[in-house]
Amino acid sequence: MIKITMMLAVLIAVFAFGCADQGNPEPADGTVEDGGNGEAVENNGAGESNASGGDVSFEIAAPEVGQWIAYGLDGEDSEVKLSIVAEEDYQGVSCLWYQVEADGEAVAQVLVDTSVLDELIDVSGVYMEEFVADPVAYMEEYMPEDGDFMSNDESMENMMLALTAIKQVKVMQNTQLMLIDMAGVPELVEQMITENPDMIEQNMEFDPSGDPEYQEFIAELEEAEFSMEEVEVEGLNCYQYTATHPEKGSIVAVISTELPIVPIMEASVLPNDPAEDGGRVYVTGFGFDGAENLMTGEPDQTIPLAMMLQGFASQMQASAPE
Repeated sequence: MIKITMMLAVLIAVFAFGCADQGNPEPADGTVEDGGNGEAVENNGAGESNASGGDVSFEIAAPEVGQWIAYGLDGEDSEVKLSIVAEEDYQGVSCLWYQVEADGEAVAQVLVDTSVLDELIDVSGVYMEEFVADPVAYMEEYMPEDGDFMSNDESMENMMLALTAIKQVKVMQNTQLMLIDMAGVPELVEQMITENPDMIEQNMEFDPSGDPEYQEFIAELEEAEFSMEEVEVEGLNCYQYTATHPEKGSIVAVISTELPIVPIMEASVLPNDPAEDGGRVYVTGFGFDGAENLMTGEPDQTIPLAMMLQGFASQMQASAPE
């Protein structure tokens, strides 16, 4: 399942914050469940194929409290749900609480600065256009095979902007509700990177250059032919992107601008060889209201993350060679 997971991660990175705001579309119940049997959602219509993507609009509804979207995976009973459950004024800054659920239980909540989120939306819009125009070139530039994701100033600036957007994080640890306060973290991380420019690379746990399945994924993309067509899925207008490898099979991503939060309707890996692993991630439901806040109680413990990072930085300095 690594290919379907990898593709979904790429799509979320490209599209989750890469959409300009617009007014909410007409509310819909949003139920698009397929019963969990893994059958593909029916495409009711298709437009002309367009390999470059053309002048495609990716505007989605502005993030608001109550929105939610849920995803399932072929062959699995579990479901992951992302929702916006509350608004909060944090030190004079307007923020939204994003909640992540797994099988009906809250895993984490993230408090996001809405003004910085707007900046991320604007920045990511440029990347979306590049992705649509040439997905392979996009992958090669922003997901390099040597594993150095922070190899240029632009990537580092975007990482720091995303870090600035996160104000607090709530997580459940056993039965304890933990609140991680991010105050001062962006400034401290920036200082640590300035003092040790190789820190990010030294502490990366995932090195794509040593992962043969990642290398195969990139190689197949480089040899694939891309196409785009407009389709209708469960009454929603969508764009379907297909990467077809002559020997391996196809990778398909269905994007809908009528979805809340994340405009990914479906992502599939369809190998030619039935013996090879494929898979599909798909929307099981969504809505523009009705999201439930599952972490309403006071935290059992508050952790100032900046203090922990400061201790980590001190240890690094102490262990650094003379």
